[in-house]
Amino acid sequence: MSLLLNQITTALNNKKHSILIFCDLKKAFDTCNHDILFKKLINLGITGTSLLWFKNYLLNRKQFVTIENFNSTLLSILIGVPQGSILGPLLFLIYINDLPLHSNLLSYLFADDTALSNSSSNLDELFTTANTEFHKLCTYFRRNKLSLHPDKTKFLLILHNNTLTQPHHKLFINNNNAFENHQCNIIELNRVSPTDDMPAIKYLGVYFDQSLNFKYHISHISKKLSHALYSLRQVKNILPPNALRTLYYSLFHCHLVYAVEIWSNVPPHYLSHFSTNKKPPLG
Repeated sequence: MSLLLNQITTALNNKKHSILIFCDLKKAFDTCNHDILFKKLINLGITGTSLLWFKNYLLNRKQFVTIENFNSTLLSILIGVPQGSILGPLLFLIYINDLPLHSNLLSYLFADDTALSNSSSNLDELFTTANTEFHKLCTYFRRNKLSLHPDKTKFLLILHNNTLTQPHHKLFINNNNAFENHQCNIIELNRVSPTDDMPAIKYLGVYFDQSLNFKYHISHISKKLSHALYSLRQVKNILPPNALRTLYYSLFHCHLVYAVEIWSNVPPHYLSHFSTNKKPPLG
């Protein structure tokens, strides 16, 4: 997340505009193709007994559904990596680890959360490049049996000069093959803007807005902290200090410190929600 923010702020310092594309894959863990995954493991040098171990882990798994006292028949699981396991996220990362090789867009991968960015001082050039390079990644996703969610995949435009007229450029999910131009395979991406009901987009637990002032995120965290303080006040005369301290770290402190190095680098008056002379009610 800090790499992404550093890249954008560096572009702003160089008077460049930036596009951030936040990809949302449909059931990413559940749609990993086993044959493709095994080929990628081989390319990483995992062969012989090690490869057989992974095949034994993934193949011949079965599932059934229970409704009340009725069970469905057993069906084989032909695709996907097990969720809730230690190896699930690791195998998925191996599955998409070659994504940055297929586009000139800067890629930031964290499990199934993928962000892409590109910067330029010319808006027309910025969107032309972004659409061309994003088309390459749309092709990559299809080849790897993955599918982008068109309603949840969004982009953020960050202008180096806020006084500029808001452009009407568009970005698309283009599912055409090379040299095809079927309009039914082209979907316009939603842009996150200050006039939306949700003027920011959540990435790895932090809300990014067009101005990078994190006002929406700070407001969101303030509400969470307010609820946590209310809960602590309700039990401060009932629970012993050790229990209150545990509650403080689990309900309040975790929200306050998460990614604080990202969203706290803003003008002091943006953080006025957090200014208080009261100490946490630890007894």
